[in-house]
Amino acid sequence: MILLEEKHFYSSIWEVYGLKSDPFNTSPLLVFGGEIPLNTFMGRTQELKRLNNLLRNKGGSRVIVSGDVGVGKTTFVNFARAHAQEKGNFFTTIKEIAIQPDWDATDFIINTLGAILTTIERRKDVQIGDGLKKKLESLIAITEISNLSISASIAGFGGGGGKNVTRNPPIKLTMPMLQDLFEDIILELNKIGYKEIILHYNNLELFEQSDLIQLFNKIRDFSQTKNVHFIFVGGLIVPATIQPISRVSSIFSDTPIILPNLGLNEVESIINKRIEALTIKGFTSDVPIDKEVIKILYDLYEGNLRHILNSLSTAFKEVTDEIPVRLTVTKLKESLFNLVKERWLNKITDVEKGVLFEILNVQEITNKQLSSKLKKHPQNISKITNKLLDLCAIRVKRKEGREKFFSVEPSLKWFLLEKIEEKEDKKEKDIQKFMKDFLKPKSPE
Repeated sequence: MILLEEKHFYSSIWEVYGLKSDPFNTSPLLVFGGEIPLNTFMGRTQELKRLNNLLRNKGGSRVIVSGDVGVGKTTFVNFARAHAQEKGNFFTTIKEIAIQPDWDATDFIINTLGAILTTIERRKDVQIGDGLKKKLESLIAITEISNLSISASIAGFGGGGGKNVTRNPPIKLTMPMLQDLFEDIILELNKIGYKEIILHYNNLELFEQSDLIQLFNKIRDFSQTKNVHFIFVGGLIVPATIQPISRVSSIFSDTPIILPNLGLNEVESIINKRIEALTIKGFTSDVPIDKEVIKILYDLYEGNLRHILNSLSTAFKEVTDEIPVRLTVTKLKESLFNLVKERWLNKITDVEKGVLFEILNVQEITNKQLSSKLKKHPQNISKITNKLLDLCAIRVKRKEGREKFFSVEPSLKWFLLEKIEEKEDKKEKDIQKFMKDFLKPKSPE
C-alpha cells in the first residue's frame, strides 16, 4: 500500500499506470544512480568492449565517442564510467563536463578542476589533503567571483588561503600553473587509492570546426596527463574535423567509437526494463502500447532512441486523464498530429509550410540551397527561416563559416504519422517514400 505522504513523489499521470515517474524520460542515465537505474542500459556490446579496453590501458587514454543527436552517447559513456569505478579503482566526476564554445584552454582546465572539486565535496568517501583542497577551492572561488577572469591570486600562487582570497599582488593564471595544480590533484587521488581518473566532456558538436581544432591544439599537452582517461563526446562532424589534423589526431589512443542507432528489439527491451524498474512497490504496472506503435516510431526516427521515447511520453500525456489508456496507432497519430498543427502548422502560411516541408525532406539545408530549390529570393527565404526558428519548428544543426545548416525540430516529424496507412497485410510502413512523394513543396505560382 502506498502511503499518502509518499504520493507527491509520483509525478503526473504515471501513478495510474503503477509507475513512480515517466519511463520514457530522455535524460541520460546517471553514473551514480538516478530514478531510472543503470541496469536498464541495453546493447552496445562491441562499443563497450572497445571503451573498456581503453580504460584498462595503464597511464591514461584519449578517445572520441561520436554519433547522431539522441543516439545515447552520454548514457553510453556514463554506463562505462559507472562500470569502471565499480570494477576498478577509478575516480570519475559526478556529471559530464559540458564544454562551451566560448571557452579557451584556461576555461577548459578550470572547469575540469571545478568538476573534480564538486565531486570531492559531494562524496564522503573521497578525502584529499587540506592544503591541496584549499588551493582548489580558492581557484574556483576566484574564477567564479571574477566570471572566469584569468587575473587572480590563489592560495599557493601569491595569495592567502581559504575562501576569502587575498588579491595582492594579482597573478595571471597560466596554462602551466593550472596544469601543475591539476597534476597535483591527480597524484593526490592516486595516493589515496584511485589508480586512474576518467573525465567525460560533452558538447563538442556546438563548436565551429575552426574553433574545435584551435581548442584541441591548445589542450593537447594537458590531455596527455598521466593516469587520466579523457573521453570527448560529440556529433558525427567531430571525428571528421579532428582526424585530418595530425598534430591533434595523433594523441588519440584509438579511432573514434561511433554509435549507431539501436535495433528495434533493443528499444523494446529498454522500454520494458524501464517500466519494470519504475513500478511502485506493491503495485502492478501496466503501460499498454500496441507493438505496432513502437515499430512506426522506430521507422519514423530511424531508430533514434531519444525521439522515440519523447514521442511515447508526449502521446501518453495527451491521451491519459484519470484512467490508464492503451496507446494504439490511431491514438498515437491523432494526438501527435494535433500537436504539430497547434504548435506550428496553424501559425504559418502555405508559403512558409513549403519551406518547412523542404527542410523536412532533407537532413540539413542552408538558406542559399533553399533559395535555389524553391526559386525564391534569398532575403525572403531568410525571413521565413528566421520565423521558423522563432517558432522552434527548425533548428541550426551546425555552422560552416557564415553558412547555417537547418534541420527540423524532431517532433515536427509527427506530421508524417497522419498519412501513414494502417493495413493488416502490410506491417512495414514506407515512411521515407511518403516524405518524398507527399511533402514535396508545390512550385511557386
